[in-house]
Amino acid sequence: MVMAKDEKELLSKMASLLKSGATMLDMMCPTCKVPLFKLKSGEVVCPKCGQRFVIVSSDEEESRVKADMVLSSLEQAAVQKINSLIMPLSTSETFEELTEIGRALITLLQVIQLSRQIRGAEKGVAEKGK
Repeated sequence: MVMAKDEKELLSKMASLLKSGATMLDMMCPTCKVPLFKLKSGEVVCPKCGQRFVIVSSDEEESRVKADMVLSSLEQAAVQKINSLIMPLSTSETFEELTEIGRALITLLQVIQLSRQIRGAEKGVAEKGK
């Protein structure tokens, strides 16, 4: 039986993961239909497409993980917006411009702070449930 180049590369990657201490799971990648691997770091990855997965044991845990991911994305977006306001802040020439940028910065910082508070509260609830 002759193996295609792609199949050889995949098998080589899977073998490399096993050699590095990863564990092959009994779950398949929904996209690639190949076994998922749990790395030593705890991350779960597909060796073919590289997609990362979070394995949950209940609907409640899935909801918490999804909420955490959404809030994390929100924080990243807010940080990017803050970064984009640095130049206008340093070049603004009027009090009105400074005030407008300042309000935007305060709002973005509040978004980050609230997101982190919510994520912290969610983690506390999750840990109490264990």
